[in-house]
Amino acid sequence: MDFFSTNLFNWYGLAFAIALLVPDIVYIKSNRIDRTIFDNRAMLYIERIGKYCSIFLMGINIGVLEGGFTKPIMETFWIISTCVLTVVALILWFLCFNRFSKLWAYLLTAVTAVIFMMSGLLQVKTLLLTAGVVYLIGQLYVTNKYVKSKMQ
Repeated sequence: MDFFSTNLFNWYGLAFAIALLVPDIVYIKSNRIDRTIFDNRAMLYIERIGKYCSIFLMGINIGVLEGGFTKPIMETFWIISTCVLTVVALILWFLCFNRFSKLWAYLLTAVTAVIFMMSGLLQVKTLLLTAGVVYLIGQLYVTNKYVKSKMQ
């Protein structure tokens, strides 16, 4: 694979990854998060590794443990379903910005994890699927601790 070929980048995946990352950055910049609520730093790092590996692997084709779409209809299904789920995730982010609740936080965690894992399954990207599972495990811990601190 040539480094500058168009096969290196998954342009749709890159757009979805950026759309999922921007609200995260805005939330971190606008809200002060007390890091002392996370008593298990390993889980915090697991969440970060899962998140950033998933975002990276959505947009970049590294060529290791990747099979690509097995049928053209799967690519169409992936684009439509990921677009719908990304819009749902952005709506949930908006709801979390305006009125934080336990429900919105857990739904946001579930939707973003489904996006990553579904992308790994449909594109036959084993590393993306694995990173999505790691993200889900870490994000559930982080969300649980954050929700408990917000509700007190």
